[in-house]
Amino acid sequence: MIKTSDAGTKARLLEVAREVFATRGVKEATVREICAKAGANVAAVNYHFGNKEKLLIAVLADFLQTSQELFPTHMGLPPEAPSQDRLKAYIRSLLLKLVGTGDPLYQKLGQLFTLEMLEPSESFGIIAERYIIPQHAVLVGIVREMLPFGTEERTVQLCAAGVVGHCLLFDHARQVILRMCPEMALETLGVEVVADFVYSFALGGIERMKLVAGKAL
Repeated sequence: MIKTSDAGTKARLLEVAREVFATRGVKEATVREICAKAGANVAAVNYHFGNKEKLLIAVLADFLQTSQELFPTHMGLPPEAPSQDRLKAYIRSLLLKLVGTGDPLYQKLGQLFTLEMLEPSESFGIIAERYIIPQHAVLVGIVREMLPFGTEERTVQLCAAGVVGHCLLFDHARQVILRMCPEMALETLGVEVVADFVYSFALGGIERMKLVAGKAL
């Protein structure tokens, strides 16, 4: 059992690390600085988390948990809602997670998460298995419902990847879009406009794949 004092120290370390990683970046952030600001012994990070890398993963896991609570994949829809409605909700959820809450700290943590995805650490599998894979499985399940029974799994996965990729384009290519075509930026158009477009585009693609899958069955 974790002692109350230990639990308090761990929570303080997590809170301080969130701020330090976000403001200084992962490379510049030091365990010594985090422990000092948390009022903890310099060995506290290793004791509670293992090392700096695992502390970062804990910060990102906390960030992903918060974003999922704010913008759940179902966006309040019941499980029995039509698959098309659940697809639209999923797209809105993902875009809202990318836009964030307007809190600069949320934005910075989102950037850290993107960097972790682009250059995964050895501990990346922890957040992938706990958050990324389960949430993506929800989308794959929705898409599978919308395609004919028996559709090749690769087709289902590619359709789901197309939905995610379309959404991530507005985030990962944000700076390019702002420079080349600022009126098309997610912040300019707004989540609802982009969600409507991605949803309509996805429906068109899925309808097309229905025809292709139907011929193959």
